[in-house]
Amino acid sequence: MPYLRLHLPEAPIEQKRVIALKLIEITMHAFRLRPKDRYQVSVEFISERKASVVDLFGRSRPPDAECTLEVMGRDLTEEKKKAFAEETTAVLSPLLPAKSKMRIARLFGVKPKEPSQIAFQFGELSPAISEPFVVHPSSQAA
Repeated sequence: MPYLRLHLPEAPIEQKRVIALKLIEITMHAFRLRPKDRYQVSVEFISERKASVVDLFGRSRPPDAECTLEVMGRDLTEEKKKAFAEETTAVLSPLLPAKSKMRIARLFGVKPKEPSQIAFQFGELSPAISEPFVVHPSSQAA
């Protein structure tokens, strides 16, 4: 079943609940899952601190993205990935925190072109793996 990991700045728990429900609905639709598979979709939130100068150089997300959404699943065709990305961007963009530049521009009445706020990373889940984000305890530093 699909595993979703959303990296975003700190958000209130109520907002996370709304986002999680929307992500599950989008996943069910885009990946054409059966209704009984709804409870097999896993959503994990990773809160990120404000970016520092050091973080900017090691960053894997595009500079205009507000968050990164990792998607792990089986049989992720290009068609499914595209449908998921389009639907997620349309539904979640209004729920994500806006960059301060955008807020300031709106205050002055300027309607800047909205950049894509979500960076997507898709990965194919091996049938042998049941929990893709769990780190084996022996591989952690002591």
